[in-house]
Amino acid sequence: MPQVTLTINNAPYQFTCNEGEQDRLLELAQLLDVKVTQLARAIGQVGEAKLILMASLIALDEASENGGSSLSRGDLVSHLGDMDTLAAQIEHIAARMESA
Repeated sequence: MPQVTLTINNAPYQFTCNEGEQDRLLELAQLLDVKVTQLARAIGQVGEAKLILMASLIALDEASENGGSSLSRGDLVSHLGDMDTLAAQIEHIAARMESA
């Protein structure tokens, strides 16, 4: 399976994806990075996990206001493994930040 490095708020995250999904995953990460950057400018660096979570919620809210997500329920279910990986990475970052 291909691996891609997604950069959010200047932090690299390694992801494994299905063949052919690399470009879309990079595109989505770039969109999220823009949201995180805008949010960080507006409220400051409140922690990596919190910024990513807040930006994700804003992006999802905007998507639902614009007619919903382009992903079907089946697509979302197939990406749950990726979400579990992201959640684990966010928890790891939060733990590192708390111990710093």
